[in-house]
Amino acid sequence: MGQFEGKVAVITGAGRGIGRDTALLMAAEGAKIVVNDLGGGPQGGGGDASFAQQVVDEIRAAGGTAIAETSSVASMAGGTAVVECALDHFGRLDFVINNAGIIRPRLITEMSEEDFDTIIAVNLKGYFATIRAGAAHLKKHGGAIVNLSSPSGFGHLGMANYSAAKEGVVGLTRSVARELGEFGVRCNAVRPISQATTMAIPEVFETITYQIEKLGIPHLSNQWLSPNGEVPEPHSVAAVLAWLCSPLSENINGREVYICGNQIALVQEPELIRNQFRAGGWTWEGLCDPAVTRALTYDVRNRYTGRKPD
Repeated sequence: MGQFEGKVAVITGAGRGIGRDTALLMAAEGAKIVVNDLGGGPQGGGGDASFAQQVVDEIRAAGGTAIAETSSVASMAGGTAVVECALDHFGRLDFVINNAGIIRPRLITEMSEEDFDTIIAVNLKGYFATIRAGAAHLKKHGGAIVNLSSPSGFGHLGMANYSAAKEGVVGLTRSVARELGEFGVRCNAVRPISQATTMAIPEVFETITYQIEKLGIPHLSNQWLSPNGEVPEPHSVAAVLAWLCSPLSENINGREVYICGNQIALVQEPELIRNQFRAGGWTWEGLCDPAVTRALTYDVRNRYTGRKPD
């Protein structure tokens, strides 16, 4: 008997890549799968139902159970439709895996309101939509929610919209974990290194190259970059997503799992450093005190000015 026998999983963005491999793995372990995928392009737009159906066909050919669902999760109605599909066809819901995502790399000076809103709608609101629709059902018997975040959330050159959405996913994850933990529902996020920058439009890629090669500013903070340029294969990320749904990770809740090449790690929540206290609260004069300035900034440098161009 597989790890997920008798369980039902909703997986968004499951027509390709990480989502597809997660669907195939969890189906092989006995789960019934709602394969959600609009079938749009990497920057949004369009739609092709064949992506979701092809994964369903693969699952069924291997003896598993699955149904295709092609709603856009960028709306509350779409998120609700995905969850209702699971309930209508399989009678229950145990796991929600939010993997759907698009990117629209733009420099901040070139990013339109539509560029920003569309990324937030798919990569953040879409996660809220499925969680909101599924929470009441998960509370009945417990379960797991896994959200795909990214190291881009720590700040990524040319991707302010995507970075904002992916760090928003982490805040959403921690909040949901706190709210639903007492009902036996766990909620975690995964931050896999990806090749997102290869999808950048030429102007963004040129800026990234210039900042890295001429100014010495990496597009991500160095500790989140693979020293060998390695990225995990989709099946490796899928294994982590599935593991976070299993009893093997029952004590992991409200956490982030980082994946880079052959490395996996838990990400520690931010901590306060260089604490300073002042009776009566802080004032302009207090902050201008040289002793306070030294305490807060004595070995800090502006990381993003870089070296002077040659």
